[in-house]
Amino acid sequence: MRKFYFTKPCPAYATLFWGRYHGSGTSSTPAFLSAVHPALAIFQVGHRNRYKHPKPQVYARYGDMGIARLRTDVTGAVVLEFGGNIDVTRYRASRPRYWHGR
Repeated sequence: MRKFYFTKPCPAYATLFWGRYHGSGTSSTPAFLSAVHPALAIFQVGHRNRYKHPKPQVYARYGDMGIARLRTDVTGAVVLEFGGNIDVTRYRASRPRYWHGR
């Protein structure tokens, strides 16, 4: 695994962050997440993906740091609208199948 060191403070901040490498075990170290500290992280993963991403420990790391998380294998498509705030629409929640809730 590569390690990167900054010789000067790196001003990094993000409101929205895409879970790196679909949330693999070597992505997004605690030091990196502390520096960037996004409000929302989106993990773009497929339903029943064979790699089992995002890795549970990586997904938990985001939650432990107070970062809101979305997984596309659970929510389906995610629509983001930017204004004063970020409005998030989860496709499966906004358009449930008729047999859900029966």
